[in-house]
Amino acid sequence: MMFGMLVSAVLAAVGLLVGLGRIGHPIDAQAIMPYGWGLLMVGAALFVLFAFKRYLRIREGHSA
Repeated sequence: MMFGMLVSAVLAAVGLLVGLGRIGHPIDAQAIMPYGWGLLMVGAALFVLFAFKRYLRIREGHSA
């Protein structure tokens, strides 16, 4: 679970850097910034999913 959160956070960070134009270069004169924003959204969504699953697992452990 923690590994998934770490990987998704790294994915979101790379997506942010690509979206801002800090890393990457145009491919055949086409900007890759939209792909970076897509990576950011996917990484953030996965992070929230893993965090919510972890929250539920901890909550179930305390209520049992």
